[in-house]
Amino acid sequence: MNTRPTGSTSLGLRLALRIYPAGYRAERGEEIATVHADVTAGAGRLATARETAGVAAYGLRVRTGLTASGTAGRLLATTAPPAAAMALGQQLPVLWQLPHYWRQTAADSSPDWHPVLIASAFPGALWLLVVAAALLRTWTAARILAALAGVAAIVRCLVFTQTLQTFVPGAAPDYVALIQTAGAGVLWSLLVFAAPGDLLGSTVVRQPLAAVPPALLLAAGTFLGSLNPFTGPGRTEAMLSGVCLPLGLLPLAFLARGRLLPAAIGLAVLPLALTLTVTNYRLFTWQAGEFGNLGVVACYLLGVSLLTLATAAAVRVSRAAPANPKSLGKPGTRPSAP
Repeated sequence: MNTRPTGSTSLGLRLALRIYPAGYRAERGEEIATVHADVTAGAGRLATARETAGVAAYGLRVRTGLTASGTAGRLLATTAPPAAAMALGQQLPVLWQLPHYWRQTAADSSPDWHPVLIASAFPGALWLLVVAAALLRTWTAARILAALAGVAAIVRCLVFTQTLQTFVPGAAPDYVALIQTAGAGVLWSLLVFAAPGDLLGSTVVRQPLAAVPPALLLAAGTFLGSLNPFTGPGRTEAMLSGVCLPLGLLPLAFLARGRLLPAAIGLAVLPLALTLTVTNYRLFTWQAGEFGNLGVVACYLLGVSLLTLATAAAVRVSRAAPANPKSLGKPGTRPSAP
């Protein structure tokens, strides 16, 4: 049987294979193409496109090192539970106080804040489902729900802006509020979604002590979220912002010794630490008329880039250091097939 892909399938697969590093593609490209042809034989366009997208997605993981055998992939798998716990902690006070604010909002108020309150419930509800799915060890569902939670956080800010503009026509977008209320949530959703799904089930152990770090971060997130559940960081967070970022970066040094858990806890704290730092210590701001305050957006994106580079550097150092099999996984493990 001829298993070589033809036509448009061949073009899509060739483009997907181009994502892989040259060495990996030369070693396993033919095998991937053969498996792809066997799986999609007789399949419709949608099924073929889904399989091709899966090949491309795994190519991105191989290219970025986010595979089950890579240090970065194992770090994200270890980070996913505490990140989800802290994200849920941030949203629990919002869910708790929603009924109170709903009763306070009169039906004939101008503007009508009910759409904002409804949109505010979705991120917390989704993070509840993420944690529930994680406890049931259905990590595929947890990762998808985490991605939806990040989208819901952005939608909430868009609904707030739209509602505000009905009261103040022509009001500029409030990017500070966007970062305060959605910045950390979006980064947490990315951390959970980017974790290798095939590694989460084996990395997240079932021992009772494994629940201690997520529980502590859940409590910390709930405390910080309860200070200003709807308006974002306030004075107390401003005082904490000076120490949160160094405390989040310091554990990354443990990667050099092959200790994933401390590094994962620090990585889970960094989204909130960055949000507090940027919104309370703005290096530069400018008003761009109808586009609003773009300076804080530039600061935030710069901070995300620098933290990504710092984490990548820590991962690179850990590769050069002798690996600890108990903390970095079994040596010699090969990547799973796409």
